Amino acid sequence: MAVEAKKQSDAHWGAWVWIKWKAGAPDDAWSQWKQAKEVKWAWSTSGEWDCALWVDLDNPDAVERFVWKEIRGNKWVEKTETHWAKKVW
Repeated sequence: MAVEAKKQSDAHWGAWVWIKWKAGAPDDAWSQWKQAKEVKWAWSTSGEWDCALWVDLDNPDAVERFVWKEIRGNKWVEKTETHWAKKVW
């Protein structure tokens, strides 16, 4: 039972945030997120999306606030798509 309680207390939310840049975005358009403690990993991608970030926060509301304020606040971001995940163990 103690193990189960620990598993539940460690649960937190994160999200993949897929980003499409506006035309003419510089190569360092995402450099402002390097120092953000919420961004755990960043990938350059090919296809429909130009990059993907993994953001790690306490709950869905915090992730939404971060995406809309910090990510969508970047003048080079054209659009985003977010896929949620909740740590189970």
